[in-house]
Parts: sequence; C-alpha cells; structure tokens
Amino acid sequence: MNVLFQIAICDDEQMICSQIEKIILTYFKTTNEKVEVQVFYSGEKLCEFIEKEHSFDLIFLDIELERINGIEVGMKIRKEMDNQTIQIIYISGKDCYDRELFEVRPMHFLPKPLDEGKIIKDVLLAMKLNEKSGGIFTYKKGQETYKIPIKNILYFESIGRQVKIVTTDGEELFYGKLRDVLTEVSTYRFMHIHKSYIVSYAHVITFRYESVIMSNLMQLPISQPRRKAIRELQVIYEKFE
Repeated sequence: MNVLFQIAICDDEQMICSQIEKIILTYFKTTNEKVEVQVFYSGEKLCEFIEKEHSFDLIFLDIELERINGIEVGMKIRKEMDNQTIQIIYISGKDCYDRELFEVRPMHFLPKPLDEGKIIKDVLLAMKLNEKSGGIFTYKKGQETYKIPIKNILYFESIGRQVKIVTTDGEELFYGKLRDVLTEVSTYRFMHIHKSYIVSYAHVITFRYESVIMSNLMQLPISQPRRKAIRELQVIYEKFE
C-alpha cells in the first residue's frame, strides 16, 4: 500500500501556488515521506474536485478568491460536505477575518509574503495530526490481517524472508520485504538506516555517527553508505521540530 499525504493549494495567483508547491516538493525530495500536491486556481474547481469523492489531508487556501472566496470554500467543506478532517491553512495578505475563520476551524493562518519555514512546519504538523488520527500499519500472517498504530512502532528488522516489528508493546514476525514496509510507512518519518533496519525517527533517542539508540535502548547500526543521507535527514527533521 502506497501511503501518500495529499496536499491541495488553492490560490488565484499562480505565482503563490508555484511558490508553495516548490517549497513543499523541494523539502520532501530529501525525505522518505511521500506527498502529492495538486494546484487549483479557483474555489469552484477545488470544491468540484472534492465533491467527486476526492479528498486531501491538507489544503493551503487563499481567502481572497474571486466568486467563491476561501471562507466560503471552507464552510462548504465543513458544513455541506460534512468533512471535519481536512486540515485547512488560510493564506492572505490581510488579517481582518478572525471571526469568519473561527467557524471553519482552520489549522493555521499564514500571512503573505509567505515564509518557507512556516509552510514546512505547518505541513509537518498536519502530518503529525493525521498520524494521530489514523496512522495504522497493516500486515498479514496467513489469512489474517493485523493492525498496529504507527506511533507505537520503534523499528522494523529484516530477518531472512520475514520482517520483525518491534513496538512499545513487544515484537511480531511476518513474511514480507523491507522495501514494501518502507513504502507503507514513508509518510511517518521512518528512516532506512541499514539494509536490515527501518527505524522511527520519533523513537530514536540518540543519533551517533555509526548507530542510533532507540527508546527501548537497543543500539542499531547505520550502514556506511547511508550515514551521510541519514545525517542530512536528521538535520532536516530537527530544523523543523
């Protein structure tokens, strides 16, 4: 299962859409997390797309749109479509919408001109909220399917044709490939530190040059070819915490 974090950008200024899209895609190009960005230049097109049973995890939404403005779009999403889970971040050159914004329950408001660091921090916060509301890892043993909350997983270890999952509650084994596991958990800040290990960044308590120490005090190796990439990923994650 390929898990994507789906983001929409809706602004009638093409330059603003391009700016946000470029910031997001540039950041996530350096991580294992998978995001998909779609751009809309009117509230009508965005609403039409969502009404055709498409959905997003996060929307960057301009307030001063023509015809249907951003607040009306937000109200349609919350009330007419009864979608209470999409995170909405309003963007605007003005700051006089406090009361109207309150009814839509946006996650944040970003003033123009936009700040790169704030955009990435908001995307990461939305991903974290998404993870808490439904991040689940699924695997099969025989004919039965099992589910584990992503937040409880410390790391995966490849053992022959099987994968061991180490969680806050214990361990499990199932037949599978580590690369398929990485695809499934890539949205949730997992790091492929070694050909045999994928670890959760949230459960790493110490980074060393050649290894990491997990929250259960297990020390796991970082393979030599991956050390530079893991160090760069660590710096990126820490920068936006």
